[in-house]
Amino acid sequence: MDAVLKPCPVCNSEAELKEAHYFESELPYSYVHCTNEGCTLNHNAAHFSASKSEAKNDQDAISAWNKREQIPAHH
Repeated sequence: MDAVLKPCPVCNSEAELKEAHYFESELPYSYVHCTNEGCTLNHNAAHFSASKSEAKNDQDAISAWNKREQIPAHH
């Protein structure tokens, strides 16, 4: 799936889609995270895996990420 990811709602950096498998099984899951290592969403992204299909998981993760609202930065 070649969907465009919106930038991070916290720091406005580029986002990245990742695919993995649960440790206990071979069930795939997909998630989107911020590529900025200093951002809170770099390691704290939600996982979206409602299906055994990796394509469906990718679609769900991208959709959920892109629906998030921009969060104003605190200075």
